[in-house]
Amino acid sequence: MYRRIFLVLSLILLSISCRSSDGSDYLSVATTIANDSQVELGESVVRQPTVEALEIPSEVYAGDSFKVVVSSDGGLLGSIKIFGKSTPLLLVDTNLLSSVVAVPIEQPSGPVVMELSVTGINWRVKKIISMDILERSVNVDRIYRTQGMIRIATDGTSFAQETNLRQQQTKTYSTHQYRSKFMQIPVVGEVSTFFGDMRAYENDPPSNPHSGVDFAASKGTIVSASADGYVIYSATMPVRGTSVVIDHGSGIFSGYHHLSKVYSAVGTWINAGDYLGEVGSTGFSTGPHLHWEVLVYGTPTDPVQWLESGLSLTDRH
Repeated sequence: MYRRIFLVLSLILLSISCRSSDGSDYLSVATTIANDSQVELGESVVRQPTVEALEIPSEVYAGDSFKVVVSSDGGLLGSIKIFGKSTPLLLVDTNLLSSVVAVPIEQPSGPVVMELSVTGINWRVKKIISMDILERSVNVDRIYRTQGMIRIATDGTSFAQETNLRQQQTKTYSTHQYRSKFMQIPVVGEVSTFFGDMRAYENDPPSNPHSGVDFAASKGTIVSASADGYVIYSATMPVRGTSVVIDHGSGIFSGYHHLSKVYSAVGTWINAGDYLGEVGSTGFSTGPHLHWEVLVYGTPTDPVQWLESGLSLTDRH
């Protein structure tokens, strides 16, 4: 009996001190067979975790969004570093992480580098991926401001307050996943200004690319939610006027601005198609219309792209 114990202890100590010829660690498993004191040794080599990019476009237009899908054996969380910011990769299924990234409308055309980082238990793997940003074709709208718009533009505080308020609105996001296969058009009306179009006021040169899509509609026209989510803002903004902002999860938000009335209170869960307010002309506005925005982790992106399927984190393409 003592001989058996001594033999097992000796083998355990030997296994701890062993290293393979190439310097990599391996585990030696000792098994005793009670009836004849025989010991068998087996090797289990430690495998390097694998990370594979399943869905990343090779090129995308400035102002558009794209989905990233990463397969990883045992990956629990991750991040994407691109355009000077870090976007989380969310675990959407077993060994599958996904996220949506918005390309800033101001991003110059040309190649960019994306760093993928995936973390598991006691390991982290990074990958570098290149992609091309394409120049977006835009129009120029010449706008003649009302006296109210001029007051807002020259009061020295409204635009700064607006910027701070928008940062606060998208600083945090709900933990539920964005699951809508596509968004719905929020109002019946004709598109009067597209995303990215430049604005030129009076005789000034073009500036300030448009951060959403404008729908021309009569005052009082019903506005509905474009996708499910929580209402996180329902009040008046200095520039966008009476507004509702919805958090759809996964860092995706939609905004409905220049409203005349709002129906939804902060904290309310709202379903796609539910009424949230009425078209108006509040704030920095020349007339009744809906200014509709979609933001990804605070970056405005073309809402029209979200009317088609393909950006849902749980949509398998």
